[in-house]
Amino acid sequence: MPFDPVSVAFLIESQRRVISHCERLLSANDLTPADRARLVRLRNNAEAELARLTHAEAA
Repeated sequence: MPFDPVSVAFLIESQRRVISHCERLLSANDLTPADRARLVRLRNNAEAELARLTHAEAA
């Protein structure tokens, strides 16, 4: 099933925003270890999804 290019572009931009937001929050020094771990996990998941979407966009 082909991917809708507009939808894929929107999802790619959304994942980039999640990654950027997580990076900004991770730069704070007052995060608890649990919050830092959640942000790292969220960023890693967004990076993996971005890679998947980028691959789908190229297909």
